[in-house]
Amino acid sequence: MPNLTRMAAAGAATLLKKLIARLEPGDASSLARSLMTNRFDGASRAMAFFCEQATHSWRNRRYEVDQNGEAALLARLRPFAPKLLIDVGGNIGDWSIAARDALPDATIHAFEIAESTAAIFQRNAAPLMDRIVLNIMGLGDREGEIALFLTPENNTAASTVRNAVDYAVASQGMREVVEIKGRIITGDSYLRQQGINHVDLLKIDVEGGEWSVLTGFRETFARGAIDMVQFEYGALNLSTREFLGDFFKFFTDQGFVTGKLYPEGVAFKSYDLSDEDFCGPNYVACKAERRDIIEALRCPVLTVLS
Repeated sequence: MPNLTRMAAAGAATLLKKLIARLEPGDASSLARSLMTNRFDGASRAMAFFCEQATHSWRNRRYEVDQNGEAALLARLRPFAPKLLIDVGGNIGDWSIAARDALPDATIHAFEIAESTAAIFQRNAAPLMDRIVLNIMGLGDREGEIALFLTPENNTAASTVRNAVDYAVASQGMREVVEIKGRIITGDSYLRQQGINHVDLLKIDVEGGEWSVLTGFRETFARGAIDMVQFEYGALNLSTREFLGDFFKFFTDQGFVTGKLYPEGVAFKSYDLSDEDFCGPNYVACKAERRDIIEALRCPVLTVLS
């Protein structure tokens, strides 16, 4: 019976989608309102949940590297032969492994501040570590010791921003948050120490600390030594008060263009207040002068009927 129910639901959804596609925008809006007249009815709630999930999927609220466009982005960069990538927030190694698979000639400098999580990264990426430099520390806007908040129940719920972990714990039904100490340095300092003069792609996924990481690369941006940045944005930005508009302005000031990442590519565009939807998960900024890369990555901007 459950299989029959799923098949019937899928068929009904397909028919509804075809029907809506034939309606004028005003008629579709009217139909939607009529379906939701009794908002406390169980069927209306189920429809609202379904539509919300459909919208999240349509807006690419996905976090799996092989499904949300991250791996596809790396594959599209192969013709440009990037040589050096930085993975800030390496977690258990998914992104670095995908980067190593897609770009076997690139060297990846990965950062994972939680020692226990870095150990998992090391195990997962063991066959590929010839081109991966794993640093058990984080990057930020200063150098020194910093508090790190995490939950033993999920190794992705770790951040230097306490509210970020509290949000993850509450939304995922977890219970415990612990505080440990970690070490951070600025990206500028790390590049100087390693003798690195140019970064092809800087990926940042640090659960609310993205702005701190970016500002730690100010000198590197000032000398034009970073070509591309992938950064995460979502509901946590409500807590940190660092909004998408702030990131767009930062990158515009640096001579970059920015857009949301989808499996189909990057929807480069100018910032609009309506973009501030906190849906996430990833955006990409590229030097405006690299028109070759931009055109290779570009996909249409996602819009609704109106």
